Amino acid sequence: MTNILVVDPNMAFSTLLTEELRREKYEVEAAFGYEEALGLGRERNFELALVDMGLAEPGGLALGQQLRVEQPELRLMFIPLMGEELAAEVGQALSIQGVLPKPFFLPELPERIEAALRAPLVVAAVVESEVEEQLESEPAAPEEVYPAVGLEAPVIEDTGPISVRVVNQHRAEIKRLMRGLVYDVGGDLALLNLGNRLMLWEGNLGADDAQQMARIVAQSWSTSSEVGRILGHEQVRFEQSLSGGDYVLYALSVAGAAILTVALRGTASLGMLRHRARSVAKEIAALCLGSAS
Repeated sequence: MTNILVVDPNMAFSTLLTEELRREKYEVEAAFGYEEALGLGRERNFELALVDMGLAEPGGLALGQQLRVEQPELRLMFIPLMGEELAAEVGQALSIQGVLPKPFFLPELPERIEAALRAPLVVAAVVESEVEEQLESEPAAPEEVYPAVGLEAPVIEDTGPISVRVVNQHRAEIKRLMRGLVYDVGGDLALLNLGNRLMLWEGNLGADDAQQMARIVAQSWSTSSEVGRILGHEQVRFEQSLSGGDYVLYALSVAGAAILTVALRGTASLGMLRHRARSVAKEIAALCLGSAS
């Protein structure tokens, strides 16, 4: 069985990634810092290491360099900071086999991992000076708690079978369901988008934070829909994880462009999160579609 090392300082994101990989039948160990990762690397025979660039000093690049020195046949996959790309010269200097950007779609993860495991492994001397130059210019991990602000959500005209009127008709019941969802998964916020419009939210975060997250979800939904159109299949479900600061967002379609999202910082089981989110989405759909028919 393939052994994978996940190194990420964000416990929520690391837990999400680890549980998804285990669900795909990989053996996975997680580390949250430089020394812990090196220790695990020396104890276990890993085929692949996923290293987050937001790792505290001496940083993700330094860890990748040291892992490559100690285990020349280890495949490396870097996770750049949100919205950033890995410099080509870094990939060449360390002979990496893959990049996992943030955000990414969960259904894409197995394919990305398998591609990294199949990628050619070029066993070559690590050019320390090249890596050190990149380390000097490596940006510090962002201090912002949430994903980048200023994203303009595209206008989604057709929201499908659920209308604003229907959501408002069942407002109290939907908010009760969302409040229960937040409590059950240990989340900070649940929100309901209708197209690019935030309809309802429940949790510990304020209106500005909810609006910001709603814009990101709406934009991601629009992009995902366009991909589905190009590939020639109807989009019926949407799942995405985003990491920004300490938060992970999990979103799925209720019906049409009605989207239910959960934001959390804890380490809730991915299985539990999926189960409860889907259950609440079905209950909301049953309420709204029953009224719309």
